[in-house]
Amino acid sequence: MEKKEDMVIAGKIHGTHGVRGDLKIEIFPPNFKLPEVIYIKDKEGNFKPLEVEAFSKRKGLIRFKGYNDLDKAKKIKHHYFYVETSKLPKLSKDTFYEYQLLDMDVVFNNKVIGKIVKIDDRLSNAYLIIKCIDDKIRHLPFIKEFVKEVDLENRRIIVDLPEGWFTL
Repeated sequence: MEKKEDMVIAGKIHGTHGVRGDLKIEIFPPNFKLPEVIYIKDKEGNFKPLEVEAFSKRKGLIRFKGYNDLDKAKKIKHHYFYVETSKLPKLSKDTFYEYQLLDMDVVFNNKVIGKIVKIDDRLSNAYLIIKCIDDKIRHLPFIKEFVKEVDLENRRIIVDLPEGWFTL
């Protein structure tokens, strides 16, 4: 059984396709090579392994061993799937996975000013969504001017804030 800390969401299993147990799949990390075993969570929150039988990246379809008919495949549709963090592709320097940044302390002038609660990467620049100690949610562009250091080991991000940021 895999430990929760070692697992990260890597995509989503969508609906079924055809009658042989194929499922539509969406993979989140770009250029991610799917391992032979991925995991979904059962109702109790335990990780349940699924062994990949066939996968077509081009078609976005996957089939798992033991789920080779429509009824069985329906039981696992609409689930996020997880992989061990060790299976994720290594990133270049100054590039991070979302799971690495979530819940990190945000430090400004040697004081913790909040925690990262979300990353918004829908725009050309990603934004850190920070829940500040005054309970306000504030956004900070994830750019060198503002983010001075990402300290994964101590789970904190050192920032230099634009003037007036706290009045937002």
